[in-house]
Amino acid sequence: MRSILDLVLPDHCAGCDLPGTPWCPACARSLGVVRVPRPGLRHAYALTGYTGPARRAVLAYKEKGRHRLSGVLGGALAAALPTIRAGPFTLVPAPSRPSAARARYGQHMVAVARACALALTRAGHQASVAPVLRLSGRARDSVGLDPRARVANLSGRLRTSGPGPPSAVLLDDVITTGATAVACVAALAAAGTRQTTVLAFTATA
Repeated sequence: MRSILDLVLPDHCAGCDLPGTPWCPACARSLGVVRVPRPGLRHAYALTGYTGPARRAVLAYKEKGRHRLSGVLGGALAAALPTIRAGPFTLVPAPSRPSAARARYGQHMVAVARACALALTRAGHQASVAPVLRLSGRARDSVGLDPRARVANLSGRLRTSGPGPPSAVLLDDVITTGATAVACVAALAAAGTRQTTVLAFTATA
């Protein structure tokens, strides 16, 4: 089946279009760990800036239907996470609006979190996924909103579906103003989470 799929939809690197692989070694080497300074976030990190190969990979995964890239993003996050903090790791995926999730065949960060947990487990770490955050359908698309508008857009529209884990790692694809991450951290804290580290695949400058 994989051979047939490769004939119909041959793999190519999401970052540079190199044939034969969804994510080539050169693009993988462009990732690292950088601290992301944002108001209201004490522990926020990303693997690189929202530019170049990483930006193209995020867009290919979210907007172009390349669902298998969840493993690429999740694996990269798993490789970085133990350098930031010690386990065990409870991974909380940042939620999307319900309409966006329907367009993407599901909550895209849940798939990334599951791939991240699998990679961490295979590397000998204790990891689990807790998709407890929910974003109301009344929230607008945040693209184009300034920081104040992003905060207002999320106000009262992020909640948890149950108790928060004692310690969490919030996973996201992009940190922009940080408003979404701040709202997620606040919702988890209100649900009982004492410490949250934020880790994203990319972050804007």
